[in-house]
Amino acid sequence: MSDNQHTDIRVQLESLRKDIENSTSIQSRLDTAIDKLTDVSTSIKSMLAVHEEKIQRQEQVDDILFDKLKARQDEITHIQKDLTASIELSEKRLLCEIKTIRNDIGDRVSMLEKWKWLILGGSVVVGWILSKNFTYIVSMLS
Repeated sequence: MSDNQHTDIRVQLESLRKDIENSTSIQSRLDTAIDKLTDVSTSIKSMLAVHEEKIQRQEQVDDILFDKLKARQDEITHIQKDLTASIELSEKRLLCEIKTIRNDIGDRVSMLEKWKWLILGGSVVVGWILSKNFTYIVSMLS
């Protein structure tokens, strides 16, 4: 073999060594990157699991809140119906009392009017009798 060929082979060998070293370096960096990506993936999975758990808890809280709101709505509806019935009953009682008072007052007024007319009529009769017999009454008193 000639010296030239030998040199070419050495150059090629050195080139191959550098390529192998570069490949090893790249492979080492790729391994590091894969490890980091694995760590990131694991962290993301953990965060997603935590967030999923938080979402589930929030959904449970929402369900509880909606159930309580529904219960409050039913309770308020029931209270409103009770209050409406109570108000209507009170209104009916008040109307009956007002009618009773009106009837009592009407009876009293009519009785007073009767007495007024009786007294007025009696006064007219007494006045008429006195006017006809005024001289006789005066003479009796003297």
